[in-house]
Amino acid sequence: MKSELGDVDPDAVRKTFRGLDDKFMECAKGEIDRVEVLAGSVKFFVRIAEDGSAKWAYLEESEVGDRTVEKCLVQTVLGAQYPKPDGGEAEARYGMELPLQSTRPPNEWGAEKVSQALAKHAEAIGRCRTGASGGLQATMYVGPGGKVLAAGIAGAGKDGEGEADCLVEVLEKMKGLPSPGSWPAKVHFAL
Repeated sequence: MKSELGDVDPDAVRKTFRGLDDKFMECAKGEIDRVEVLAGSVKFFVRIAEDGSAKWAYLEESEVGDRTVEKCLVQTVLGAQYPKPDGGEAEARYGMELPLQSTRPPNEWGAEKVSQALAKHAEAIGRCRTGASGGLQATMYVGPGGKVLAAGIAGAGKDGEGEADCLVEVLEKMKGLPSPGSWPAKVHFAL
């Protein structure tokens, strides 16, 4: 008889993730031209199948703030080969920092800077959240004139891709944000 979850060597899993560093950087490379202050930490959750492949994966946490990059990071994790677990499928978590690519970090905003704009878009956000449970975390870059440069979502779980895509679409079209001046701002908030 097999237990519900097996065991996997955490050091071997970390080694697999570290071996993906170049691919992770490739995920960000194309977006840095658009959002030069792109950077942040991420935390992956991956279910490892008995053969060492990734059965599913998602971002439990992300401060990257760019959905394109976040999806690429998850696809990279899904394409990796992990150590075979003992006793059935296993779960693993891994956190890392996507390094800052510009000479200067973005201005950091508190969630109160975007609360009025979020309230104005509550109906559209609610349509994306239909049937969703649990808290989601959003990260957004705002450029001169209050234009959203990029947005990302974490915490949607293994079946939350559609919800996250919908929310990012709403956030990227959001109007009524203050301008951070000449340098982009980065803001984290709960949805």
